[in-house]
Amino acid sequence: MGEDIDKAKKNRILCVILTAIIDQGKILLINRKKEPYKGHWGMAGGKMEFGENIEETAVREAFEETGLKCNVDSIRGIATELVHNGKETEQHFILFIVQLKPETTRFVESEEGILQWFNLNELGKIKMVPSDIFMINEFILKERSMKVHRIKVRRDGETYEVEEFI
Repeated sequence: MGEDIDKAKKNRILCVILTAIIDQGKILLINRKKEPYKGHWGMAGGKMEFGENIEETAVREAFEETGLKCNVDSIRGIATELVHNGKETEQHFILFIVQLKPETTRFVESEEGILQWFNLNELGKIKMVPSDIFMINEFILKERSMKVHRIKVRRDGETYEVEEFI
């Protein structure tokens, strides 16, 4: 039974929200203390909790990891990331990249890692999460945004009705 639980945990797909906290041409990055990507600089973020939408997760995760109150600028992109170790897939993520504007630039360190502001045009000089640098270049620096809708459906027995489409 223990093997089945380990396999189920290992074979799950994680829905992760990454936050590009940007102020005056700088991005706030975290030097991760934990795997995956321990010792690499990357965007703050974390797993979506049941019942949250993308924007709510981004604001919550930014506050939990940086102490910053932020406002959502836009959802900038979606990516799927597979982490392989040889022939085996170790991790599978669906990543939502959200650009945030902080109300202040004074952050508070968290147990997740060290925080630092970096110029957006100098990220190639630091040890970054490889996929984060690609996503920043593609979704943030090219100033692309995308429309993501929130849908709320009500179920009454076998009847389903869209209650909200935003």
